[in-house]
Amino acid sequence: MNPCNLTQALLFEKADGRVAPETRMELDAHLSECPHCRQVFAAWSEALPRLRTLAPNELSAVSIRRIENEVMRQLPVPGVPRTRRTLWLALAAGLALVAGVTALSLRGTSPQPFARIQSLHGRVTLSGVAMSPGAAMGPGGVLAIASEGEVAFLVGRAAEVQLFGPGQVAFDGTMQHQRLRLDSGRLAVQIAHRRADETFVVATAQGRVEVRGTRFVVGITAQGSYVRVDEGEVAAFRAGAAASVAVRAGETFTFASPALAAPPTAPAEIPPAASEAPSCPTSSCARTGTRARRAMRAGKSARAVELVDEELGRAADCSPPAHCLDELGYLRAEALRQGGRLEAAVASYRSLNRPGATRAMRQNALYAAAQLERRLGRAADARQSFGQAFAANPDGALAEEALAALLDLLEPASAAARATAERYLGRYPHGVAAARARRILSSGATGAP
Repeated sequence: MNPCNLTQALLFEKADGRVAPETRMELDAHLSECPHCRQVFAAWSEALPRLRTLAPNELSAVSIRRIENEVMRQLPVPGVPRTRRTLWLALAAGLALVAGVTALSLRGTSPQPFARIQSLHGRVTLSGVAMSPGAAMGPGGVLAIASEGEVAFLVGRAAEVQLFGPGQVAFDGTMQHQRLRLDSGRLAVQIAHRRADETFVVATAQGRVEVRGTRFVVGITAQGSYVRVDEGEVAAFRAGAAASVAVRAGETFTFASPALAAPPTAPAEIPPAASEAPSCPTSSCARTGTRARRAMRAGKSARAVELVDEELGRAADCSPPAHCLDELGYLRAEALRQGGRLEAAVASYRSLNRPGATRAMRQNALYAAAQLERRLGRAADARQSFGQAFAANPDGALAEEALAALLDLLEPASAAARATAERYLGRYPHGVAAARARRILSSGATGAP
């Protein structure tokens, strides 16, 4: 092949360092002799990284769910007044969004998701949606795993991460500045060396870890959180501190305050009261959850409800962990929903809106309950549940969807609709319901019916 043609054909591979050594030597020799090819290669080498940052991520499960919700909003709901919109418009918008994502690609590359699941063991959800290997995840999602399971995922192209359950991690940032927030569990990270203009952060409630290229573990304990470095070095920052602490291979750094880390002054062992219930074995909860999910996959929703009810009955004689009760309660509600027992499913979802449950769990359960209430034609109940879902976790993954659903269910001319529209636009000016919110505010301002 002509040397110029060969160089043009391998521009991207050469820029990425993906050519064989002998080919690289041939290309380098030609570039040193050919001013034109050298100029073209320099231009592409400079432009390619910037172009790749413009390529959108693949649709995450949350984005897909938003499209599905928008489609569902176009369907007529018993007892709910509808504006003159059609299902075809919603489908066209969804297809246009998918087409826009898939059309933007470069030669030799493809849009890279923020994160992608590689393997999992146990029930794994992203913002309440069940995940499977290969699923893409975007910023704003919350990945959760119950019991003693684990999930491995890739963040960008260079960070291999494992979450050990029960645990929860939230995704934030961009492809260039990636950030994970660990809320519970243990996170093991192995990351290749990053460029000077790239960052990778793992944050907890007590501090954060910043890395360039290393292997480390961040975990949450009853006393706080910690980082253990296996290879390389990380910079650890306590919450509110400007200065960092260098943590090197073989070292462990705790973010817990001295007051939390100090040993208790009371006697180490205090006999439990005679009336105090013993702790329930977590393994029993995990086994029941696995069996219930297996029954649901086989279409045996009634059997799944039976298994969960039996486990909850046994739990009455001991003190089960809170996350165990929440996990079983959500499984029970899902099984009731699968079996068509919608009224019972609503009650089961709403029972998870308790003070001890996590904000994410409360929001997911209330949102699911509201969807069923809307489906059953109970608009007033659905409005209340969507409002509670937003209030439970205003920064959660389903907060926008809850406000958007409220806009559909409220009378457009009402003060409540205008207040909700203002809140929506203040938080999501370019969201899926932004145009609807502006119409509500415009109608109120002009006095139109």
